[in-house]
Amino acid sequence: MLKFRTEYKISKGKWMLDPKQPVILLGSCFTDYIGTRMRSCRWRAYPNICGTLFNPASIAKILRIAASGDSFSDTISESVAHNDKLWVTWLSDSQCSAYDKTDTISAIHHKLSTLQQRLNDTATIIITFGTAWVYQLRNREEYIVANCHKFPADYFIRRRLTIQEIADQWRVLIEYIHQKFPKLRFIFTVSPVRHLKDGFEGNSRSKAILQLACEEICHDCQIADYFPAFEIVNDDLRDYRFYETDLVHPSSQAIEYIWEKFKDQYLSDESKSILDEGEKVTKRLQHRPIISHGKISSEYPESIERRKSLDLYHTFMSKYPDMLPIEE
Repeated sequence: MLKFRTEYKISKGKWMLDPKQPVILLGSCFTDYIGTRMRSCRWRAYPNICGTLFNPASIAKILRIAASGDSFSDTISESVAHNDKLWVTWLSDSQCSAYDKTDTISAIHHKLSTLQQRLNDTATIIITFGTAWVYQLRNREEYIVANCHKFPADYFIRRRLTIQEIADQWRVLIEYIHQKFPKLRFIFTVSPVRHLKDGFEGNSRSKAILQLACEEICHDCQIADYFPAFEIVNDDLRDYRFYETDLVHPSSQAIEYIWEKFKDQYLSDESKSILDEGEKVTKRLQHRPIISHGKISSEYPESIERRKSLDLYHTFMSKYPDMLPIEE
């Protein structure tokens, strides 16, 4: 029998996940895709609480700050800057930008406080590295920014992190967090989103560095595991039809395929069944009544349809009270 693709053969993770336990996701925009998919199944998943973060150093920095238990005031104060239009923070993306400095400080403080709070009841953090390229402030060469916020290029020194830099930083951070949150575990992955602004060679070498750094981290840390999202897209799917029209971001088909592989690697059949049930609840909640001649059908008035949806939701939540409630 002829074979036209090499399908990724799943191997079970170091441990299994429980969808009744919250999950934090930090990293590139790929994190939002998977986090949104989890939430659609009523899993209490919290993607990118502190904004989209692409490089391993910035993800590590935000996680260490949140885990420290400090008030954040000094850290936040030294992170804000003005770009002639807005006040921004080097710790996050443009979500925290504002015309007033106080608003920017308040926004990033709220995000850090929320992340700190989530750490207390989270079982797993999923980390997605996007690029090994980083930008350091030229007048503070040790300070790697999470986002350049359209500042002039001469504000920064651009360089590529090494495998050892990433692995060493994360080994220390994982040990630090494990002491504070003993039940917390990590899943690392490399984003399949292509960073073509770095060029073909630059993107490929960057991804290779991230893959090898993840290998070292997961080899040395028992509470760290690796999920091969990058490899699934590039070595299993390997076709432009699995990308959006920009040829950079994975398509909805690719995301769904990765999601299925993730479930196979980290979830039991019972857990999958819970998520399937949760997804049905979400779809029912999002369903709109039948429309007839521009009006809601008299057979299915909106109030009755909504009540049925809420009844299904409340039944589900009574069975699984730790799943994602509507208000979150």
